[in-house]
Amino acid sequence: MSPLAKAGRYALALFLALVCLCLYMAMSFIAFYAMEFAGLDTDIHEGLYSFISAVLVIICFLIYNRFSSKDKNKRFIKTRKISAFEVLLLVIIGLGLIGFVTSYLSVFVIVSDYLQPVQQEVANYDASVDRYAVVEENVVPFWDSCLYAITMAFFIPLSEEMVFRGALFGHLERAFKPWVAVLIAAALFGALHGMSIHIGYALVCGIIITFCYYYTGSIISSILLHSLFNLIGSAIPFFLKLEVFGLSEDTRITINATMNFITILAMVPAVFAFITLVKYSRNRIKSESDKNEEVMVTEVAAADE
Repeated sequence: MSPLAKAGRYALALFLALVCLCLYMAMSFIAFYAMEFAGLDTDIHEGLYSFISAVLVIICFLIYNRFSSKDKNKRFIKTRKISAFEVLLLVIIGLGLIGFVTSYLSVFVIVSDYLQPVQQEVANYDASVDRYAVVEENVVPFWDSCLYAITMAFFIPLSEEMVFRGALFGHLERAFKPWVAVLIAAALFGALHGMSIHIGYALVCGIIITFCYYYTGSIISSILLHSLFNLIGSAIPFFLKLEVFGLSEDTRITINATMNFITILAMVPAVFAFITLVKYSRNRIKSESDKNEEVMVTEVAAADE
């Protein structure tokens, strides 16, 4: 392939990846204006807004994936059934990722005591992840708080994985080398989560999750990782803070500290789990390739007879 043809191929892949990103953002705009039209405040009903956005993204990219190719095996979103062993490795990796993010944020908190700009960034980050930074909890319907947590733990991971690991990475993977496609997809994933404190851990998590998707060949693996991350890192702490459950501050601190301790301990096992997953996946791919070759040889021999 000539250098010009390669450049055109790269440009097309990047353009299509950006189209996927634009479609993703467009669904959020549609959900926002639908809420505005219905007279619902998106700050008060953020759970409903997030749910509608996620569902629109899921529907949009199911259609996008369906029409990407008539051949199911050539579609962007790969849905291979993963084994119980792979699930176990992915859970360990997910816990390690949460531990990494906890450590990462802890470093920023410590540094913020000495640097004013960092202190401001930490304050901005805390406000961005606080559901009740803009409105009081007693203003938000309880059902919306529940929907917010459920959406955060399940629907957002499903929608974002279909976009970033499925369609977006799928376009990039067809043009670039795998590691280049992973880095570009992770960079876009990180940038979407904010250009402040978020981007560092979002970039690292994006790289790990995308590699897991690439090696397992299944969107189930990345959805599992993302859901576990959001469930333990965001949804459960959010539920614990709700006044309706009546948990004391000491109880919440104890539960959160215990979860943080477990996830930080999981960081080292997570590294070995990731290495094991890569080796396991490579052996699986080689075994499947060998079986396909045997089938082809058998079919050719049968045809010659």
